[in-house]
Amino acid sequence: MPHPAFHRCPLRRLALALFVWAGAAHPSGAATLQLAPVADALIYEDASGITANGAGGFLLAGRTNQASGSRRRSLLQFDFTPLPAGAVITSASLQLHLVTVTTADLAVSLHRLTTPWTAGASNPTGNESSGATALTGDSTWLHASFPGTLWTAPGGDHTATPSASSTVTGEAGFFTWTSPALATDVQQWLNLPSTNAGWLLRGDEISPQTAKRFDSADSATPDWRPRLTLTYDLIPEPSSPLLLLSSLVILQSSRRYRPAPRVGR
Repeated sequence: MPHPAFHRCPLRRLALALFVWAGAAHPSGAATLQLAPVADALIYEDASGITANGAGGFLLAGRTNQASGSRRRSLLQFDFTPLPAGAVITSASLQLHLVTVTTADLAVSLHRLTTPWTAGASNPTGNESSGATALTGDSTWLHASFPGTLWTAPGGDHTATPSASSTVTGEAGFFTWTSPALATDVQQWLNLPSTNAGWLLRGDEISPQTAKRFDSADSATPDWRPRLTLTYDLIPEPSSPLLLLSSLVILQSSRRYRPAPRVGR
């Protein structure tokens, strides 16, 4: 129970009323936001680093049926500035639309990229399995940004441990990647935007002809484009008047109810 002196102090009663009002007027609560990629790209295993796909309609992950240089990986990045200040990410899920119908059920994983990259204007024709000649600003197997900025490791600098993994079947349709680690990635990027390099999409890179083909942000069908869904909580911050009033209450309490010095015997 409050100290009896609390009820005799108008300032403390006002402070309590304001805190109650603040909680009612600015409650925390869950909200949802959907985002489209601000950049995506497909990179092709290529010892020369001159093959790219920055503006095509597809993203691939896995291996094609080429005799060599068959690995394919994709890059995705999102802008989190639409989130309000103080947002706490509780879940994150990425949805991709599978285009190519295959028979194998294979794991496809998302890995956090650790080096910034750019998506250029290269745009292959057909099914885009072989890519196009890299243009300035493209990402390639060797370049985070062609022609001047190299990855530390060919194939894109990314964490070894995936942030999320999903089994992609042989049937065309939507597939989702979600995990606590994926939400942690987004929270880190929200708190430290300079670390946001997005994710790398990897498929089965052991067996040939395992590449999964998904629609990109440039897909001709808008509903099939990648979509990141975030759920977050809003934690209200005390307003300046409330902080000032709290300080005054604490100060007054320390002055008025300071214990009297003990008299020695």
